[in-house]
Parts: sequence; C-alpha cells; structure tokens
Amino acid sequence: MPHALIIDENITISRGIEACLAALGFASFDHTWSEQQALAAARLHRPDIIVIGDDIEVGSALRAARIISADGTIPVLMVSGDPVRAAHKLAEPHSYHGPMRLNQIEEAVALALRPA
Repeated sequence: MPHALIIDENITISRGIEACLAALGFASFDHTWSEQQALAAARLHRPDIIVIGDDIEVGSALRAARIISADGTIPVLMVSGDPVRAAHKLAEPHSYHGPMRLNQIEEAVALALRPA
C-alpha cells in the first residue's frame, strides 16, 4: 500500500495532488505545511514518494525532502504553478526531474518510480 508525503501550504493543491496519486494507486497520505511537520511525518510513516509544492509556511520543503530522501531510495517530485520560479529553488537541477505541473503528475510519478 504506497504512501505519499505531500509538502505544500496550499490545501487545494495538496488535495489535487492527493487525488492524482490516489488514481495511481497510492492509498495513504500525509499532508504537511512546514519543514518540521514533514520530517516528523516521515519518521512516523516512511513515504514511498514525496511531492513538494511551491511554498510552505515555515522552513523549506526542498530541504525537508532532501533530508528525508538522503539515502536516495525515495523519489521526490516538485509540482509547481510557476516552473521558472521553482527551477531557481533547485540548487542541483541536474539531480532532479522537474519541476512538473499538476497535470503532468502521472508522467512524473511513472518517471520517479521507474527502476534505475
């Protein structure tokens, strides 16, 4: 039963991401809107995928995702309404695919979960 961690302060976007992931077979979700919440949620239930949005209330979604996925086994997707702005947030763009728009999430999940 795949589990997703969604890190974004916009509940409408978070629910949209959840709906897309549910259609792809994800069965459980944690929604967080701060870096500390994301880290705590991941300690309680290790995600199979992390999806981050443009902004969170406190801290950095990207930093939280990097910490949680430090061993390289959890794919991280960035969903953005402004891909140019989001690309500037990525310190190492060559190590990430994206950012992706919400309507590209099925493609992004398939890419992220594809065996290496």
